[in-house]
Amino acid sequence: MQDGDQRPPDSIEEAAGPVAEDWQAKAAEYKDKWLRAAAEYDNYVKRQQRDRQKQEIELRIRVIRKILPPLDDLDRALEHTPEDLADNAWVKGILLIERKFKSILDDFDIKEIATVGQPFDPTYHEAVITEVSDQPEGIILDEFVKGYTLEDQVVRVASVKTSSGPAIND
Repeated sequence: MQDGDQRPPDSIEEAAGPVAEDWQAKAAEYKDKWLRAAAEYDNYVKRQQRDRQKQEIELRIRVIRKILPPLDDLDRALEHTPEDLADNAWVKGILLIERKFKSILDDFDIKEIATVGQPFDPTYHEAVITEVSDQPEGIILDEFVKGYTLEDQVVRVASVKTSSGPAIND
């Protein structure tokens, strides 16, 4: 070889020199940006799904809150049905209507809040009356208005009577 001769490059990177390094850096930068954008998009999709689920639950709760008062009235009316009318066809029809209302609650996955005999929990219960009883303090004695939940949210708290504990004799 003569002095002016150069040996051929071993690789493309060597032949391209600093230009190849610039392109590799740009490619890495674009790949990083793309990965970040893809992750942001995935997070956006998940957030939208959570928001839709939350809106669906809120809508269910709003609908059920409108249905509960007539259902309560129907329950109270049926509780006071005279015994001699219990086998009446009209009363049986009203019972069927009540069952349809309750099936709507089941379809919406609405659960009744447990009350009588349970410890009072202000998250789920509203104490309307407290009375002396042989039960320990804070135990629910009676239920006036049923409470309901949907998943982990309270649709309506239960109105209850709680025990203040046994009477203290001086």
